[in-house]
This record gives sequence, structure tokens and C-alpha cells, in this order.
Amino acid sequence: MRNPSIVPASSIRVATGTHIGRVRTNNEDRIYADPDRGGFAVIDGVGGQAAGEHAAQTALDTIRQRLQLQIGTPAERVREAIALANDQIHQQAEAQSDLRGMACVLTLVLLQNGTLTAGHVGDTRLYKMRAGTLRKLTHDHSPIGEREDRGELTESEAMRHPRRNEVYREVGAEPRGPDDEGFIPLDK
Repeated sequence: MRNPSIVPASSIRVATGTHIGRVRTNNEDRIYADPDRGGFAVIDGVGGQAAGEHAAQTALDTIRQRLQLQIGTPAERVREAIALANDQIHQQAEAQSDLRGMACVLTLVLLQNGTLTAGHVGDTRLYKMRAGTLRKLTHDHSPIGEREDRGELTESEAMRHPRRNEVYREVGAEPRGPDDEGFIPLDK
């Protein structure tokens, strides 16, 4: 793991880490962990696309700024943070030719008053661990993820499938609003 850290706050303990992988020379992963405000995100630049690491950093910076404002319901805050990140990435890509096509996928969680609100775009998964058992809470926005959800592939098969990195929904690909239908599914 690269950059491991443990941040205790009240009853929440957070451990984070990223790994560059075996193929790339740059790390496109970004992590947001703010246990005091209950905000957490995993952001992954879309590999193979222009400036994936730049898209991920832009999303992280934008999400952090929006969540510092404690205005709105958790669902509104999650949706707005993701939509703002989306539009910021899209605007930068339109303005600079070397950033054209940049995008990322992410999962953003707010934990407030014992309630978890999660927004998800792409294939960055959220799991719940209880009593030593993992349960997937999000569904990948990808053809392979859909096949897994239908039971045509096991999770292990999906993770090894040659098309596992294809997504049909990503942050930054086109302008979006926080309430655009089908863009940011929320899980509670």
C-alpha cells in the first residue's frame, strides 16, 4: 500500500491506501477521508484516458470544497458534490486540448447521525463489512457489472474478465446536474 494512514475520530477509524498497480507509471487513485464531517470517497481516474489522475484530483478538490459547506441534506450534498466535480472536470477538458477525454469514477459516502448516504458513478465499489462478511452495496455501471448482478458471472469472474474496466457512466464525460436521472444513484 502507498500512503497508508489511520485517522481516529470519535468512534470512526479510517484506514486508507492506494497502489499504483502493475501496468501504469502514475497513480490515478485519490482518497477522501474526513471522519469529523463524516465524508469519505474513493476516486479513480479512468485508466487509458487522457489525464485520469488530473480528473481524479479535480474531483477530490471539488468534493472536499462542497462538503466543507454543511448546507443541505446528506443526499443533496452528495449529489451536488459529484455533479460539481463532473462539471469542473468537463469544463477543464473542454478548455485544454491535452485534458480532452479525462474522466473518473467514484463512490462518495456521508455518514451522519448513524445514517450512511452513498452516491456512486462508475465501478468504484462500496462494501459493507459485518461479522466478517462483505456485502456489495453499489452496482457497477458497466456491462460486466450488470452481468454479475444478473448472476451470469461471479464476482471473482467479473474481476478477471477482459472487459472489466469498461464503464458506461463516468464523472466528467458530459455536463450533468445533481438531479439528472440515472447519473448518481444513492444508496442508504
